[in-house]
Amino acid sequence: EVEKTHAFLFWSVSHNGMSKYVAKFTDWDATIDFDPANPMAAKVTAEVNPASVQTDHPTDAEKWHTELATDAKFFNTGEFPKATFTSTNLEQTGPLTAKMTGDFTFLGVTKPITFDVKFNGVNNKPWFGERDLLGISAKAKFSRSDFGLTHMVKEGPNGEVLGIGDEVSVMIEAEFLQKEDAPASE
Repeated sequence: EVEKTHAFLFWSVSHNGMSKYVAKFTDWDATIDFDPANPMAAKVTAEVNPASVQTDHPTDAEKWHTELATDAKFFNTGEFPKATFTSTNLEQTGPLTAKMTGDFTFLGVTKPITFDVKFNGVNNKPWFGERDLLGISAKAKFSRSDFGLTHMVKEGPNGEVLGIGDEVSVMIEAEFLQKEDAPASE
């Protein structure tokens, strides 16, 4: 299960072609079904609460976060309270890297997206007892318009971004904590 004190989900989009607007989600969960003997059979499921969007907006941040979360032009959480990802394929690309493809559902639309994943290792910290930590870094890009989020997608005659970019970059840094064994039944 994702170890939430060491798990970060950031996203960015181009803002008028001038800079990347970077934000994060603070309420999300994920699990990895992982067998060290067969790592390429790993399966990931994740769920994000889009209402947990956080930015570094300098004035009236809560109003801006609420607008991003609830407005039908943005995340429309009243109708679509979560986004989900379920992996469907994992392809090794190097000793510690892979491409993970899965079904991403956002704003009621499901499309495949692919993450470039780096395995950062396994560790065992005494405060977790015998449970191991698994570390990963993952990045993906997708077009938000594929999911119906087209507000302010504008390009100039040479393809330059004039509004909010269509391409969304996602970055995940996370540690996953091995589940505790269930107590034996009596």
